[in-house]
Amino acid sequence: MSQSEQPKKAGATFLWVLGAFAGFAVLFTLIVASADSKLGDDPRAPERLSNTAEIVKAQNENLAKLGFSDAAKKKAVFDTTVAQLGAKKPTVSTQVVPGSPTQLKQAAAAAPAPAAAPVTPPAAPAPPK
Repeated sequence: MSQSEQPKKAGATFLWVLGAFAGFAVLFTLIVASADSKLGDDPRAPERLSNTAEIVKAQNENLAKLGFSDAAKKKAVFDTTVAQLGAKKPTVSTQVVPGSPTQLKQAAAAAPAPAAAPVTPPAAPAPPK
């Protein structure tokens, strides 16, 4: 008599997958938490923050010099730029995508034959002395 197999429970596989996913989520959370605690101990953090503040201040000064601190001026420059870009006509690109029909046509075209090197006759041997 053959041994009968027990029927598998329908949700067992789903529960195993769900458990594995939850396990990886917990592991990921622990790794991120430990990495965050190590990043907070940067001794150069005050220096970097002061550098960032200095850069932001200089950028804001440059924007003010260009007149971009006023929203109306910013919009006018933006509208002018959009109008100029819209007025440009598209041109033919010289870039070729490998494997494209254009590249295959170029590859199939015969390359120009190299110019033949001029043939110089060999030098006459020197007379004996």
